[in-house]
Amino acid sequence: MTLSLLISRLLDPLWVIPAITALGAYRSGLVGEALSRFLLIFAVFMVGIPLVLRLLYRPSGWDISDRAHRPKALVILLLLGIVYIILARIFGNAKLMHLFVLYELWMAGFLVISFFWKISGHAGGIALAVGLLIVWYGWIWWPILFLVPLMGWARMVSKNHTIAQVTAGALYSWILLLGYEIGQSIF
Repeated sequence: MTLSLLISRLLDPLWVIPAITALGAYRSGLVGEALSRFLLIFAVFMVGIPLVLRLLYRPSGWDISDRAHRPKALVILLLLGIVYIILARIFGNAKLMHLFVLYELWMAGFLVISFFWKISGHAGGIALAVGLLIVWYGWIWWPILFLVPLMGWARMVSKNHTIAQVTAGALYSWILLLGYEIGQSIF
């Protein structure tokens, strides 16, 4: 396995988004048994179902490199996102619900963009996770920003994306996060 493939797999949105969500659940005030229940249910819906779908579906390998196959996968993830929002509602956790709404907006944007162009979901996923960590814990976490160009490098070296596609994926996530955070502070 090459270094670029290893980086792509370790920092895959399939692992990064659930990890940042688990941290978000803890940060939102879920503790003890409530956190354990949430993480168990969450593991099934956010990790288990997409992993099974990815392993069964594999339209163009582990990555969905064929832009024509992306909408189907993104629609499935958007539908699962509704389950996540309902789950956060059941747990009565507004902060977690806001995080899932952000994910829904993020995936909806990727869906729309996928009809016209292929941007990097890997670069976008790591950029969103890094951005959330910095928003939540401050600029003391700035060194993790290096994960974004590292992922971009990995995706370009493995010939999955161009520099424009990884840059667009990261910028899309950061612009969406910035807009969402500004919107949250206004309302």
